[in-house]
Amino acid sequence: MQLLIRVSITLLVFITPAISIAQDAGKKNDAWPTLQWKKVAATSFARVESPTAIADGKLYLFGGFTESLDASNQVDVYDVVANSWTRKKDMPTRLTHLNPAVDGNTIWFAGGFKGKHPGPVTAEVWKYDVASDTWSEGPALPERRAGGGLVVVGRNLHYFGGYKIDRNTDAGDHWVLSLDGGKAWLREADLPDPRGHVSAIALDGKIYALGGDHGHDVKQIDVKSCHCFDPATKKWSEIASLPDGRSHFESSTMVYNGRITIFGGRCNSSQPVRNVVGDILQYDSKDNRWDVVGNMPEKLLAPSAVIISGQFVIAGGGLNNPRPLTANTWVAPLPVLNK
Repeated sequence: MQLLIRVSITLLVFITPAISIAQDAGKKNDAWPTLQWKKVAATSFARVESPTAIADGKLYLFGGFTESLDASNQVDVYDVVANSWTRKKDMPTRLTHLNPAVDGNTIWFAGGFKGKHPGPVTAEVWKYDVASDTWSEGPALPERRAGGGLVVVGRNLHYFGGYKIDRNTDAGDHWVLSLDGGKAWLREADLPDPRGHVSAIALDGKIYALGGDHGHDVKQIDVKSCHCFDPATKKWSEIASLPDGRSHFESSTMVYNGRITIFGGRCNSSQPVRNVVGDILQYDSKDNRWDVVGNMPEKLLAPSAVIISGQFVIAGGGLNNPRPLTANTWVAPLPVLNK
């Protein structure tokens, strides 16, 4: 009898964490059918943390880190239909840790780290005109920042979070610039839980700040924190946290089937440490919950991932933390969902 009790307790110790993980991951019926990934034309060089945007139905990659962790300023465009890459005009400066925001035919960039790691923090703001393939300057940020979120909602451009001039102190500042001739950034409500490497996206007229890091150069700790900003009330609210601390998915965050969808990234705050991950997470704003719904073709840190022409497209990323880097491009048809 004593032996049976000891065995039952031992099983409970091992089973309980597994139950907790399953609950965090969401219900089983939220999972997608297995994605059919296919490797297609590779990018021109192995890269990670490339600012990523969709324009004219094509994938735009703006620079990113090379294997030597030197920032590139090369702009490459992938045509899914033709399965080909073409080069556009280089960025005016070599930058990483900045995230684009698309306003019609214009792609905005704000802040970032300049040059080879560890490069200085900048307050520069740039605009890229897709049709003319030209660059021009925009109003500089009020302070130097890198790794913050950048989102267009309505006729306003929002920047929040990131790292301050020392490359390590987390910022919670939130600024907004009018896209109808605004000359300077104005103050908005600060981001709760200041952090960098924060992923940002708009859904249903609201702004979402997802995951990220506490600290950068000294020590990086991935966080679960997720918040939503409502421009109508000018307030942030806390939403369901990620299943575990996660960062480095800024360029692989999208909206699919009305839900925020995240590809890969890094989890360095879990026990045991998972580091680079290859799962696909979705957030349902109606139920306020996260679910693991599928898997990528390989585990990747800071890849570029988008939806184009009825397909998921993944390019580049780090196979470890972050090197070695990859030049692979993968595509998969969107899953057929029951709901």
